[in-house]
Formats: sequence, structure tokens, C-alpha cells
Amino acid sequence: MIEYSQQKVRQYLVHSFLYYKLGESIISDMQYDQICVEVETYLRTNSNSNPLPYHDIITKSLAEDASGFSIRKYPEEIVSTAMHLLYQHNYRKSMTFDAFLSRFGYSLL
Repeated sequence: MIEYSQQKVRQYLVHSFLYYKLGESIISDMQYDQICVEVETYLRTNSNSNPLPYHDIITKSLAEDASGFSIRKYPEEIVSTAMHLLYQHNYRKSMTFDAFLSRFGYSLL
């Protein structure tokens, strides 16, 4: 169950970043809402055991607005995962990865 919950936390953060920071989405609003409910339920029912990754970020954002709207800074791992996922899903056939990153104000180091 903990691995599943960790996966849901990452999904929540990745899709929050895509939607709230880039204005992009690769899942439906209903799928995103379901992820939020699952993460919030896990937090409520397992508050003292098995802390989830990014616990402080998800606890605050879900408490404030029940979504990722209030997250100001995303962990680098989440940003990287989100950018790669978006590229593979929507842009791979139309531009290079460098051009894609540049479009959103990022670059390879």
C-alpha cells in the first residue's frame, strides 16, 4: 500500500506542476481529482505511519485548496519527470527535446 501511495503522491505533484505551472494536461480533470482524493484519504487515515515523500508539500497544498494550486516550488525530480512525460506525450513528434524545454523556459544543463 505504501508504494502505491508514494506513486499517487508523485502523480499528484507531476500533474499539478503540468497544469498549474505550464497550463498543460495529459489526464482528465476527473482522473486528477481522483488522485487528489486518494492522496488526501491516505494522509487522513495514515497520519502517523509511513510518511510519504514530499509530505509537507502535499499536506499543505491539499489542506489549503484540495489541489496543487498553492504549490510555489516543486522538487526538481518532479519538474524533470513532468517535463519528460509531457514531451513524450504531446511534443515528441513535433520538436526536439531542447526546443520543447526552451518553449517553457527551461534548458539542459
